[in-house]
Amino acid sequence: MKLIGQKINLRKLRSTDAQSIYQNINNKDVMRYLLTPSPYYLSDAKKFITRTQKKWRNDESYCFGIEDKASGEIIGAISLRNINKSHKFGELGYWLGRKYQRQGIMSDALSIILDFSFYKLNFNCVLAGTFKENVASASLLKKFGFSYIGVMKKMFFRNRRWHDDLRWQLLKENYKK
Repeated sequence: MKLIGQKINLRKLRSTDAQSIYQNINNKDVMRYLLTPSPYYLSDAKKFITRTQKKWRNDESYCFGIEDKASGEIIGAISLRNINKSHKFGELGYWLGRKYQRQGIMSDALSIILDFSFYKLNFNCVLAGTFKENVASASLLKKFGFSYIGVMKKMFFRNRRWHDDLRWQLLKENYKK
């Protein structure tokens, strides 16, 4: 499956994407707000791809690689996980390689996955979480109409300290208004 955007495409991950995932995620600025192994090895990227492919087959989550249109390289990922088909919602997660940030690429990816969520999967709601310190991610969610719904205090232990998880929600009725 491939979803076409203006700057990028979203597509299923392939085993051949491991090297580009490894190269783009393995940066302290990228990994700072991710719950991934650190340091991150090529073997971690291979396991990530295998895990996401299995979850996709089982309709548990949909993880798309963010594909650079020019090179075909995977420069990040965006996913819907913790999917609840009965109640029509899922949770968003994403990351983007450092040299691709601040270029509108994640806005393009978010627009594509929200269209997929609300119009293909017929979700009523999409949830997201951000580390309290991740101001850029919170700003992106606000730009798309996400509402702040609360905080889960000291939810994640990363880089030798506890981090609050800010929770966000976007209802289908508020998307693109």
